[in-house]
Amino acid sequence: MSSTETDASASVTGTGTAAESATGSETASLTGSVLSSLLSSATSASKSLTSPTLTSSNPFGSAEPTSAADKDKGIGIVSFLTAVGVAVAIFAVQILLFLILRNKLARIFKPKTYLVPERERTEPPPNKPLAMLKTLWHYGDREVIEKCGLDAYFFLRYLKTLLIIFLPIGAVVMPILIPLNYVGGLGQKVDVKDDDDETDGVPTGLDTLSWGNVAPKNSSRYGAHLLMAILVVIWVCTVFFFELRVYIKVRQDWLTSAEHRLRASATTVLVNSIPSKWLSEEALMGLFDVFPGGIRNIWLNRDLSTLLDKVKERNKIHLQLEQAQTDLIKDAKKAQLKQQKAEEKKRRKELKLKAMTKQERAHKNAREDAEAQRRAQNGAGTAAGDQHNVPHSVDAGVRESQHEAFNRDSEDLHGYDYKKKGFKVPLLGDPIVKVGQGILGAVSKAGNDVEETIETTNGFVGLSQTTHSRNASRNSNRGQAVRASVDDDDLNSPTDTLRVQNQSQNSMRRSGESTAAMNPKSNREHFGNAGNTVRKIDDIDEIYIKEETQWWQFWKPPPGAYASPVPQGDVAEAFRQKKTNESRPLWKKIKYALPFVGPEIEAEPLDYPTAYNTEYKEDAEPAEWEKYLKKKDRPTHRLPMFGKSWLFPIPFVTQKVDTIHWCREQLARLNLEIEMDQQHPERFPLMNSAFIQFNHQVSAHMACQSVIHHVPRQMAPRMNEISPKDVDWDNMAFSWWQEWLRAGFVFVVVVAMIFLWAIPVAWTAALSQLDNLIRSNEWLSFLKDNDTVHNIAKAISGVLPAVVLGLLLVLIPIFLDFLAGFRGAKTGAQRVEFVQIFYFAFLFIQVFLIVSIASFFAASLDELVHNVQELQTVRDVLNLLAYNLPSAANYFFSYMILQAMSTSSATLLQLGALVMWYIIARILDSTARSKWSRNTSLRQIKWGAFFPIYTNFACIGLVYCVIAPLIALFAIITFALLWFAQRYAMLYVTRFEHDTGGVLYPRAINQTFTGIYFMELCMAGLFLLVQGEDGKTGVCVPHAIVMIIVLILTIVYQILLNYSFGPLFRYLPITFEDEAVLRDQAFQRAQDQRLGLLDDDELTEEPDAPMYEKNREVEKGIEMKRLSSVRRPMKQVGTWAKDGSNQIAKLTGVKQARDKARDKNKRASLYRQQHRQKDIEAQRAIGEALFGGIHDEIEDLTPDERDALVRHAFQHEALRARRPTVWIPRDDLGISDDEIRRTQAYSEHIWISNEGTALDSKVRVVYGRAPPDFSEVDLINL
Repeated sequence: MSSTETDASASVTGTGTAAESATGSETASLTGSVLSSLLSSATSASKSLTSPTLTSSNPFGSAEPTSAADKDKGIGIVSFLTAVGVAVAIFAVQILLFLILRNKLARIFKPKTYLVPERERTEPPPNKPLAMLKTLWHYGDREVIEKCGLDAYFFLRYLKTLLIIFLPIGAVVMPILIPLNYVGGLGQKVDVKDDDDETDGVPTGLDTLSWGNVAPKNSSRYGAHLLMAILVVIWVCTVFFFELRVYIKVRQDWLTSAEHRLRASATTVLVNSIPSKWLSEEALMGLFDVFPGGIRNIWLNRDLSTLLDKVKERNKIHLQLEQAQTDLIKDAKKAQLKQQKAEEKKRRKELKLKAMTKQERAHKNAREDAEAQRRAQNGAGTAAGDQHNVPHSVDAGVRESQHEAFNRDSEDLHGYDYKKKGFKVPLLGDPIVKVGQGILGAVSKAGNDVEETIETTNGFVGLSQTTHSRNASRNSNRGQAVRASVDDDDLNSPTDTLRVQNQSQNSMRRSGESTAAMNPKSNREHFGNAGNTVRKIDDIDEIYIKEETQWWQFWKPPPGAYASPVPQGDVAEAFRQKKTNESRPLWKKIKYALPFVGPEIEAEPLDYPTAYNTEYKEDAEPAEWEKYLKKKDRPTHRLPMFGKSWLFPIPFVTQKVDTIHWCREQLARLNLEIEMDQQHPERFPLMNSAFIQFNHQVSAHMACQSVIHHVPRQMAPRMNEISPKDVDWDNMAFSWWQEWLRAGFVFVVVVAMIFLWAIPVAWTAALSQLDNLIRSNEWLSFLKDNDTVHNIAKAISGVLPAVVLGLLLVLIPIFLDFLAGFRGAKTGAQRVEFVQIFYFAFLFIQVFLIVSIASFFAASLDELVHNVQELQTVRDVLNLLAYNLPSAANYFFSYMILQAMSTSSATLLQLGALVMWYIIARILDSTARSKWSRNTSLRQIKWGAFFPIYTNFACIGLVYCVIAPLIALFAIITFALLWFAQRYAMLYVTRFEHDTGGVLYPRAINQTFTGIYFMELCMAGLFLLVQGEDGKTGVCVPHAIVMIIVLILTIVYQILLNYSFGPLFRYLPITFEDEAVLRDQAFQRAQDQRLGLLDDDELTEEPDAPMYEKNREVEKGIEMKRLSSVRRPMKQVGTWAKDGSNQIAKLTGVKQARDKARDKNKRASLYRQQHRQKDIEAQRAIGEALFGGIHDEIEDLTPDERDALVRHAFQHEALRARRPTVWIPRDDLGISDDEIRRTQAYSEHIWISNEGTALDSKVRVVYGRAPPDFSEVDLINL
């Protein structure tokens, strides 16, 4: 087999392996489809680095590598097709398996048709392959955006854009340049045998169709190459111009759609690096209320890292206890069955009966399975520790939140003195953000009940009417939450005042109007109340700086300058007093600025009571499990060294404990401590960041683009379009200079990693050269003493390098993601953008440049530095590219077609998902929760590690589109196959929970310019190397000059393109606001009519009513209309005495408005319940789905409900964490019921339940509902 065939086989095999491991986990799924591309190219480069040979033809006189790129030089057409044939065969096999299995394994091949909320569902594809392809082709772009989001849509559009680029290149450039290269060329031998090495530098094989085959006497033909290169550049630049226009239009339509404007992310801005004196709600309110519509919410972020650590530790211990309890119950049941089987055998022997037949055993197992299904479906069971404050539905959570909001607003109307006592903040135990079970129902497709289906249900046994009715009953009858060890008197303690002033909930009293709209008669000289950002007029001396400036104090302004603005208010005043009375030494400032040191202000200690019953004795009464197991059979584990969770336990050294007893104690303690900490967030220091929600979307975009603070880098950067679920809470406290230092350090690390990656690649390649290793290391000589050992060692040396290199390559996106977090990324979207930037740089250098110019990236650091020093002039760089890139063209022919075949087929077949679902899941998933989680967790994509792979393909195609025009054909095949495969996966397989709003697309387009630049540089160098008939270079110097000019013009074009379109990549112009308001009104009216919220008189309203009347509510924001006197007492406290006669009328109006709002919410809730029940019945009839009836669409909520949910949207995740349920299986022996009673006797701070679960005849856990701690609220994307 030829070297190319070997490379091809290795590449395809690597892809299959990568795909298997990829789909099994979220991280691997991002790079699995292209792992072979990195692996094969890097391995090829590593071989070249370990065995260089000198050649005089190299213009640098350095070692020329014998890499895969050089091995493919001059490859014959037959050899090439033979190598590609391996990939085609594997492609055909995988596609055939996909076509056979896709209609049988819906959980693997089309889960998005039923296993997601209704908003994301797609219609099942047709069964026939051609009909499926037709459906994929005609699927609407708007539907793709609605079902998959903008990131998925623009990724598919990017692949289509590349097809648009390469189709004309293939139709125009190929027919012109290939004949010019071949006819009358240096070589005419297209087919070459593998052992034919006597070429004497004459191009052979596929090289006869490329640049280097033009004879010196025909050097004038290079004018056609120049013309084609210029046309390619113009065509690509034109396509990118229109694509950016389309991107801006689509993104603006998406941002201004009524559905998106309802979300909190559309109107919320994250403000970083807030100076301490501005870090109060009064100061921020007075500063940002200058924007239209005013402010709705302010969330000040606190450093809750210690609380978050407790939450993470609790989650780990909770799962450990759940697993241990499940194992105990299953082991006892297995022991009981073993005893029963022995007794049955003994009884039959005594009665002289035959053993049970296979049919009798099957009948018995069927009865037991039916009983287990009945237990799981009816939702009955035992529970303890449930505080009955988890919202099982959106309606339940909204009702309680609105009740608390009504109490606060009533206090506001009566002139509540917020300075003295503080507004009552709802307990952090508010059910809005608690994890509850909702009505998700069961969580898997009933595999055996679906016709032509052979998939497993992983423990799911179907939906139950009883479960939902029970949930509804619990929702309607639950009482007040009981807070353990926290007295009611604590709610009015003095610490509540500070909490109310600095925490986010009290910002809900703010008005939806701006300052001018609220009080048009007032002007700046009257803004002396708290919260304004200007000084009082009666204290004129404070306006000027009185301190005299000495002549040598050049860093100070001249005397008489205006003092810097300062906020007013109690918090700001307290800050000024503190700054005057306290000062920190320099060493402390430096210490707390360092990473991993911890916060400067630690949380105030809190005296936690004992979380469990100290008088409880486990052995006081016999347990049920003791009838079947011995004490030594209980689950045990060893504690980590020194009690540190990040250390590992050591057998026979560290302490061995009973897992259930230890986990109960730790879980009870953590539950109590976390809940008490959540009730006292004022103990934790403030971070220098805040979320500010405006009433109008345009205000959020204006705030992001305005210069807010008078000191550079303060209150910056500001980011909008942030999903509450996408926030990285650990990175909220960095100052601007800390972020700069971290960014510099990360940049150095990434650059070093990119350029020095050849060293570990060469090391892994050295492992494959076993004979050389034995020869250079005498201690390995024993491997040759025995032929068997030697053969085993050779087999290992052939596999180990690829495995090690594959692991290293998989870790790259993970490592880059870690660096993004270390750098200070505030959101997941920022992490994605960081990974996209540097992962593309890595791929382009490692996959493209390393293979092409492997001699430059030497196997040691010294050689790399030496090679860099040799590049003294621009001509040296051009010669380096011109000499090396053309020789690698044939390698990239194989590379692209192999990747197209293997990646597309692997994407469709999903071998990793099949292995994970049918093998790994059956081994690892033993608890009800683990089975439920796997059933409901669909494959996701991290776009930062996904986009660059295909951008690199595009760059390779553009670099060679003129040098080796045949690559256009392979590029077309590659992107066409990938477009169909990825389109199918995104429509029917992959779920997208987080979306960047498409911002990765313009960066991908800008990165694609890299291919254009390298093509221009390479062609300029090639023109300089062209020889005439006399053998001298310089014949095409004018051509090279033209290419340099084209390169400069391309750079200028890209700069102007980004300068023009750049501001619109992220932000909205003001011109859209008025039209968007009209669409909001029309959409809200249609929603109200659909939900039954419009009264008869509202339905008969004239369509041509005055616009003023129709827009009165919309002017104050799409989300909710509130009276200014209710929501903004701070700035109107001075006017209440003056307007006191109107308060009774306002109270009456507010009551009527609230009564009407309650009536609307009730009708909306009734509509959702009816629609939900209808959906569930329909899905039960067809055997589908677990997400039936779940309404996670924010537009299905009334404005009141949306507002209630948004109040908690941007709270720290540690404050929103809720007590988890230890969900164990219910058994017929009463062991789980006994364990629940014992847990309740031990501590009331552990929530444990066996509701909706059971054990089947094979002692496998089955379930018929969602976990008790699941909440429908968690599905709503705010």
